[in-house]
Amino acid sequence: MGNTRPDTSAKTPAYADLLCDYANTLDVDVDALCADSLVDPAGLTDWLRAHNLLGPDEQADGDDLAIARTFRSGLRTAMLRHTEGDHTSTVADLDDAAGRLPLRVVFDGARPRLAPTVGGARGGLARLLVAVAEAESDDAWRRLKICVADECQWAFYDTSKNRSRHWCSMGVCGNRQKTRTYRSRQRANRS
Repeated sequence: MGNTRPDTSAKTPAYADLLCDYANTLDVDVDALCADSLVDPAGLTDWLRAHNLLGPDEQADGDDLAIARTFRSGLRTAMLRHTEGDHTSTVADLDDAAGRLPLRVVFDGARPRLAPTVGGARGGLARLLVAVAEAESDDAWRRLKICVADECQWAFYDTSKNRSRHWCSMGVCGNRQKTRTYRSRQRANRS
């Protein structure tokens, strides 16, 4: 899809936008190449700062990057499983990263909430884990998906009433797949 990525909907919760943005730091569709924003600690630092998850004087290091990449891999796997309708499988990478991101329950308002116990890049990554918990508590976790188009694989939030979307954009990826299916049927009918 390249530069024609779908816009986020007004129906998309902020935590879902954050998680999709994070999953999309791996962009499979850049002229048939793969663009990865998290190739080094500087890329992670830039992304966390751009999303207000890291202070201006803080930096990510190599260990943070390893956790970040494991977290992203697990998040993308979970989102792909949501697209495929598999809501029960454990995602080892996501579980592994979650175990290395320190959180605690804080009782400082009307309701308890999760909060990182550390600052820096690990604290920023832990806030992504909080977004996962928020998505689950709002029954929105299963709406976080990966486009099934092999040339796309863009993370998106499924706003359909029955949670049945498979493509990030029906107008691009969906039409492309439906056209392929139609042409394949036409060729089969001719033979």
